[in-house]
Amino acid sequence: MRYGLLLSGEEYKEFGDISFCHADAYFMHETLTEFCDYDRNNLQLEMIYTDNPDMSASNIYQILKDIVEKAESDDTVLFYFTGHGMKKGEKGYLILPDTVHANLEETALDLHIINEILKAGKGSSFIILDACHSGINARSEMESLYLEEIKDHSCITLASCSEKECSYPDEEKEQGVFTYYLCQEIRNADPLTEINIEQLKINVCDDVAEWCKIHYVQQTPTLLGTSVGNTSFATRNEKKNEYLPAIIIQEEEMIPVSTTDLMVTNNNGEISYSLWQTNTGVSLPKKANLDVLLSYNNQLRNNELKAISVNYNAEIFEIAAEAIWNRAILVLRNRVLGFGTQFVSEMVGVDNLDYINDLPAFETINLAMELGFIDSTGKMRLSHANELVQHYQERGIDEEMPEAECELVIRACMQYILSYEDSEIRIEYIDFREELKTEAFSEARIAMLKESPYFYKKTTVRTLINLLSSTNGAEFETVEANFISIVKEIWNSLISDDKYYIGTAFSKSKNDGNDKLVSAYGQALVQVKGFDYVPENLRSLTFIRAAKQIKKVHSEINNFYNEPAPVRMLNKMGTKIPKPAIKECVGSVLIVLMGNAYGRSFEAVEPAYEILNKLSPADWRYYINNCLVNDEDILYELSMGDSRTANWCSVVEKYKLSELEYENVKVQEFIRHSVEKEYRIVRSMAIQFRKALV
Repeated sequence: MRYGLLLSGEEYKEFGDISFCHADAYFMHETLTEFCDYDRNNLQLEMIYTDNPDMSASNIYQILKDIVEKAESDDTVLFYFTGHGMKKGEKGYLILPDTVHANLEETALDLHIINEILKAGKGSSFIILDACHSGINARSEMESLYLEEIKDHSCITLASCSEKECSYPDEEKEQGVFTYYLCQEIRNADPLTEINIEQLKINVCDDVAEWCKIHYVQQTPTLLGTSVGNTSFATRNEKKNEYLPAIIIQEEEMIPVSTTDLMVTNNNGEISYSLWQTNTGVSLPKKANLDVLLSYNNQLRNNELKAISVNYNAEIFEIAAEAIWNRAILVLRNRVLGFGTQFVSEMVGVDNLDYINDLPAFETINLAMELGFIDSTGKMRLSHANELVQHYQERGIDEEMPEAECELVIRACMQYILSYEDSEIRIEYIDFREELKTEAFSEARIAMLKESPYFYKKTTVRTLINLLSSTNGAEFETVEANFISIVKEIWNSLISDDKYYIGTAFSKSKNDGNDKLVSAYGQALVQVKGFDYVPENLRSLTFIRAAKQIKKVHSEINNFYNEPAPVRMLNKMGTKIPKPAIKECVGSVLIVLMGNAYGRSFEAVEPAYEILNKLSPADWRYYINNCLVNDEDILYELSMGDSRTANWCSVVEKYKLSELEYENVKVQEFIRHSVEKEYRIVRSMAIQFRKALV
C-alpha cells in the first residue's frame, strides 16, 4: 500500500510569495494517482494558505503521524513539500504560510521532527522537497536548506537542489523545474515497472541540467539517505502519458511515416512525431525598450511605427497599444481567412458569412492556434493583450494604461504576429491538410492522431468535413476514406460537442439533399453507432449562432454595455437549449457571469442566470462531464486567479452542482473545491486541465 502527504505554500505573511507551488503539488498528486499505484484515498493533498489554523505545524505533525501509523512493513509513506525552506544554524525548516520568522521552532515544520515521525513507522519512507524557495525568478535567496540530519537508512530524501543552490520555476510551464521533470520522468516510465528513487534522481538531474544550460543557472537535485533493499517509490500503471504531444517511437521499432511529419526530440533524447507543429514566435530579448521591440517589425508601415513611438514616448500608452493591436489582429485575421471563408466557417461552427468575414478577435486567436500560427502560450498572451486593449477603449474608463501593460501588448503582437512576413509563414498544417486529400492515412498515422492533444483531433475532424464539401473525384474519394477510418478510430475519444458536430453535418447535408455527403457521413456514423448524435432538426444552429454573438460582444470594446442585448436574445429563444448547443450556450453565459479582470456587465447577469435556470440536472451533468474540462476559453478565465474564479464558484454554489454525480474523479474534486470556495485550488486545477488540452 502507498500512503502520502503532499503540502504546498505560495503566499506568506512574513516571507516573499512564490509562484506555481500549488500547481506543483497538484501535478505531483495527479501523477501518482493517475499514472502510479497511489490510491486517492491514501494520498492527502493540502494546499496551505494564510490564516488556516488547521494547517499549523503541530496539526501537520499529527496528520503525518496518523498516516505513518496506518502503514505496515510492506507499505511506503511519502512526504512531499513545495514552498519556502530555510536553514537556521544546523536545523532545517519548511516554511508555512503563517510561519513567524522569530519563532520557527513552533510555527515552521522542523525537518528533524518530520524525519523522526517517519522513522517510527514500520514501512519505508520517502521525502521529496522542492524547497529553498524565496522569490519568483529564483526560488532561493536564503541560506540553503541542506538536510544533514535526515540522512538516515530509514528514510530516503530527494531534494530539488544542492547546498548553496536555488530551486527555480519555469514561467512558460507554470511549474517548478524540479517537480515538473520529476513528474514527467514518472509519467514516461515503462508501463508496469517499479520506479526506483535512485534511477529517478539520475534522470531528473539530466533533465534539470539541460534546462539549466539553456537558462544559464545551476540547480542539482540531491539524493540523501541510504536505501535498504530495493523498495520502489511507485509502480507505473499502463496509462499513457496524456501530456506528451505525440507517440514516442523507440529506435528499434520505427514506424514508417511520410517525409512531411515533423520530428521532435524529447527530454529523454527519444524521437517523437507530431502531426504539425505550432509556431512558438520569434525569440525576443527578456528586457527590451520600444525601439528594440519594433526593430523586429515586418508588417507595420513607417507612419504606423512613427505614431506608435510618438504616443508611447508621450506616455499615451493606451493609444500606442491600440494602434499596434488593431494592426496585429487584422494581419492575423487575414492569415486565417486565407484558408477560405468556407473552411473557417467549418472550423468555428458558424455558417454566417458576415460573422466569418469580420471574425472576432477571440475566434481569430483560437483558430490561429489550432492551425499552427501560434502556440498555446501565444494564445494566452494575445488573449490577455486583447482584454487589456478592449478595457482601455471602454466608455467611462478614466484610468490610464501603465507602461508595463502597453509593453505587454506590443511584445505579444511583435513576437507572434508582426515579426513575420506573410511569405515566410509556412505551416506544417498546410501539408497535413493536403495529405488528407491525396494520401490514404496509414494505421501508424491514425495512431499518432489518437495519442495527440485534443485540439489535433478537433482540427482534423473539422478539416475533413470542410474537404468533403470542397473536393471532387479522386480527391473526394480519398478524403471520404480518410474521414471514415479516422472517425472510427478516434470516435470514443471525441467529446460530445464534436460528435454532435458530425451529426449536425449529416443532418444539414440531408436537409440540403446532398446525397454524396449524406453517404460519407452516414458510413462513418454507422461504423461508430453514432446516430444518437444526429439532431432531429437544425434548431441548435440558431442557438449556437446566438451564443457566438455573446462571446463576440464580450471580447470587444464596451462589452459591459453591449452584453445585455445578445444575452436577452438567447434567453428569448426557448425554454429548452438543444443538447448540441449546450456547450456553446452555457459556455457563453458563464463567460458573461465570470466577467473579466475589470468586472462584469451587471445588466447581463439577471438574463444570464435565467438561461442557466432552464438547465436540468442532466444538462448540467452533460456540460460539466463533457464540455467544461475541454473548453479552453472557460479554463483560461478560471486560471487567471481573480474575481472570475469567485464568480464561477458562486454559480456552482447557486445551482448545487456538488450534489450531482460526475464520471470523472478529477471533475468531482474540481466541483467540490468550487462549492467550498477554495479559489486557489480551483485556479490550480483549471491550469492543469488547460495544460492537458495542448
